[in-house]
Amino acid sequence: MDLENRIEKLLEYKNDKYPITSLYLKLAPSDRENFKYKTNLKNLIKNQRDNIGKMNLGENVLESIESDFNKMKNYIDDNDHLTQCRGVCIFSDSKSNIWEVFKLPLVYRDQLSIDRSLILGQLIKINDDYRNIVTVLVDRKKARIFRLDLNGAHEILDFFYPDASRTKKFKSTEGKFKQKLSPTSGTGNLVQGYGEHGFHRTIENEIHQHYKYIADKLFAYYNENKFNLLVLGGTSKNISEFSHHLHSYLRGRLAGEITVDVNKTKSYQLNEVTLDALEISKADKEKKLLAEFEDKLGSRYAVNGVKPTLKALMRGQVKALLVADGFSSPGFICPDTGVLAVEKRKGLCSEGVEPVKVVDVVDDAMEEAFRQNAEIEILYNKKASKKIDGIGAILRFKL
Repeated sequence: MDLENRIEKLLEYKNDKYPITSLYLKLAPSDRENFKYKTNLKNLIKNQRDNIGKMNLGENVLESIESDFNKMKNYIDDNDHLTQCRGVCIFSDSKSNIWEVFKLPLVYRDQLSIDRSLILGQLIKINDDYRNIVTVLVDRKKARIFRLDLNGAHEILDFFYPDASRTKKFKSTEGKFKQKLSPTSGTGNLVQGYGEHGFHRTIENEIHQHYKYIADKLFAYYNENKFNLLVLGGTSKNISEFSHHLHSYLRGRLAGEITVDVNKTKSYQLNEVTLDALEISKADKEKKLLAEFEDKLGSRYAVNGVKPTLKALMRGQVKALLVADGFSSPGFICPDTGVLAVEKRKGLCSEGVEPVKVVDVVDDAMEEAFRQNAEIEILYNKKASKKIDGIGAILRFKL
């Protein structure tokens, strides 16, 4: 079953008797250093245990949640489960025999939630962002085109241009491309070289015909199978030469370059280096969003801090939500309306409805932003993230 069908099946899940535990855990190279991800999971579980200890939950419910925690920890402790991924998403409801695992190319933010419904925001966003990536490896003789999705890289075209490779060396044809110098030049010698020059021009033309053919094939593929991001691979020179042949639509989707051997690179290797390139691209995007955020603060087309950001989010104003990596804040949510707030206050919920305390209102804010189709950017650069008070937003409109 492919990912979209699995997500559709999960969307149908309902259980009023037992809650479901949703886990998102980052497993990027930096998170794997000294098994940092294990410490992060331990802290997530501790915080949730502290929170559910204050709730009036039945014994069977508590047993189910505790079983979820143990199964998740055991899964993460087995390194064999964590290969060829940079993040993992797990849904578990032990009493109802629900256990779903998704190995992902990344996770935006560590998250552990206990709710009556699944927390699907990150999974849907990751699927949208990472199912539409194409990587093209190209040199002067060959090209390979790959489509990347959450299951890895899949080769869709392997093309060798026969005329771009010649087995015989150039040989000047005596007399054919000779030119006699003018007597005024003084030497009267014959000059050779036009034959070799013409030969090399023919080779260069064939190389660019090869590039054009691949660019045309790529554009035709794009028209039938739209993709959002394009990564080019090979040597810097070949990438530069090939990029001039790309259609303007595709140049606008360029997200990075990778230096690889076109012939020897395996699919699993390509997946990793493509993700590395996208991380660099993401860092550039982060800088641009921060610059836009700072520019719009003065005109009130941006808000900074938890309270104003939650207020703007509840009004549907948020165009882009910016969250500093690791930032969290307790808060409250109205169970009937989904309204989020930092503090419990009168009139927050409908009459007779009590707001529910949540361990981290930022997780709920991100989930709401996903539902509103707002852009979400996690700020990993520590220096850059100091420019916001943990969380902020660029607005669609101001009130």
